[in-house]
Amino acid sequence: MIRAGVENPFGRFRLPVVLLAVIIVFGTGGYMLVEGWSPFDAFYMTIITISTVGFSEVHPLGTAGRVFTSVLIVSGVGTMLYGFGVFAETLSEGHFLEFRRVRRLQRQVSELRDHFIVCGYGRMGTQVVGEFQESNHAYVVIDNNPEAVERLRHESRLHIEGDAADEQILKEAGIEHARGLISAVDSDERSVYITLIARALNPRLWIVARAGQPGSIRRLELAGANKAVSPYLMAGHLMAEMALNPTVDSPSASQPAEDVLLPKEQT
Repeated sequence: MIRAGVENPFGRFRLPVVLLAVIIVFGTGGYMLVEGWSPFDAFYMTIITISTVGFSEVHPLGTAGRVFTSVLIVSGVGTMLYGFGVFAETLSEGHFLEFRRVRRLQRQVSELRDHFIVCGYGRMGTQVVGEFQESNHAYVVIDNNPEAVERLRHESRLHIEGDAADEQILKEAGIEHARGLISAVDSDERSVYITLIARALNPRLWIVARAGQPGSIRRLELAGANKAVSPYLMAGHLMAEMALNPTVDSPSASQPAEDVLLPKEQT
């Protein structure tokens, strides 16, 4: 479940290992043909030659054997240097640490049960996650925006880098075991698609979706959302209420997020 762009660093050594194996086979076969040595002696001579350890020759070499050894040294040492270069580059660029970080996130996500899946880490998604963090509810965020992913990493939020409209990504987020899903993406079309897939994968899932346009509320409900929220309608209604009745307080100060996001029987 490694995300795109996060390759297994050990895969970088595939080519150097193959080249090294070819060199060893070439050297072993060459000494057997040129010098008539036994397979073990030929293999041992090949190893000490390409590793440049400076041991003495297994048997005295003739002219042809020395020419072959020279070719083997150049090709073998070149391959070894290439392998060391790949290792140094992988280490310096932090691929090992990144791979380890991703695997740790995968393990933590796979252990989640009765959690929330937050799709999108924009302004609304950030607020939702903050509420869940404050109330100690388990969650995982899905986003593929580089800026959002960087913020998630910096804030050490449990997340998956990917498209929330991807069925495989939702499965990796543990949608079969999730308590609810919040679609906070900034596109109504993607939100409808996410809702459709989520409802198909988990019919019992409680889904709350953001509607950028008031007309999208009905479409989201038809797609399977239990609640469709229009931030602009809610904000406009609240501002009018607060203007008409100064005693009306902000819901963020008086109403926990789970009271809005969850059905009454689950609170």
